[in-house]
Amino acid sequence: MTDLPRRLVAWMYSDRYPTWSMPESTVQSVEAALGPGWVVDAVREPTFAGGDGSREIPAALLAAVAEAEIYFGFGIARNVFSAAPRLRWVHSAAAGARASLFREMRESEVVFTNSAGIYADPLAEWAMAAVLYFARGLDIAARGRRERRWPYDEMAAFGHPQREVAGSTMGIVGYGGIGQVLGKRAKALGMRVLAVRSRVSDGVPEGADESFGPEGLAEVLERSHYLALSLPETSSTTGLIGAPELARMRPDSVLLNLSRGGIVDEDALVAALGSERIRGAALDVFREEPLPTESPLWTLDNVLITPHAGAISPRFWERETDLMVRNIGHYLAGGRMENVVDKTRGY
Repeated sequence: MTDLPRRLVAWMYSDRYPTWSMPESTVQSVEAALGPGWVVDAVREPTFAGGDGSREIPAALLAAVAEAEIYFGFGIARNVFSAAPRLRWVHSAAAGARASLFREMRESEVVFTNSAGIYADPLAEWAMAAVLYFARGLDIAARGRRERRWPYDEMAAFGHPQREVAGSTMGIVGYGGIGQVLGKRAKALGMRVLAVRSRVSDGVPEGADESFGPEGLAEVLERSHYLALSLPETSSTTGLIGAPELARMRPDSVLLNLSRGGIVDEDALVAALGSERIRGAALDVFREEPLPTESPLWTLDNVLITPHAGAISPRFWERETDLMVRNIGHYLAGGRMENVVDKTRGY
């Protein structure tokens, strides 16, 4: 009698968005990294890659994970986890982890890894595009085009909102993998970078000019021309930016949210934008997605809205495959894995 093969189940397939569908070349790379004695079962049922994965779980997946030792997906649902009693490692191709950290996962010995650093380059580019959009008054130019009006006075008259990026200050709340890449890009354009981190060690992190702990957020709010949010949503960060925080921001400042919608109090943000208490906001994430048609954010001219698409890149699977293959090597060797989520902290 021979031992059953060990099994890795991957549910990373989309029939609508090829960007989020695991290519056959990645399947082959995973198989090669695992080596003999393993079976890779790539479930070809549609899933949703946005946020933390699909809410609808196909029966084919539940059957496949019954013998799985490793699961790769966009997060993992509670019923998938419950259907996989042999599970030892879950890897999520999403950056967030909150939806997958239900009680059973938190209390288990299953290792949970995510893909936070994979999205750093495209998200940093999204943030810098948003900075330039507001710095050069492109929101005003776009409004003029829609109205077939020449907006020269708004862009050049006394008190105009345009500025040069060099010499301005960017505050980055959440200075992990994404925040550091963004900091380096901001520095390359001559910006001063203020980093806010949950844990502050000695020295200033690469790409930043100054470093603050959570208690320094108020100072960063007051000094930043651009405030970028690149931190995970946890019980301690939900609603982190509300009316009091928005009131501390400079009147010429711009809020950039590239993390999770729940970190910002949307009602307070609408009020601040509508009264022009702050210069503007660039938002890739929202409290509810898709953003409801009745949301007042749609009606505000000083808002740049993108549909949770800031992380899209043709290089996603190149980076994701490299991460998965490296971690397979660590897992098989019993070594320290990359991107391990601290289940108690939520990231």
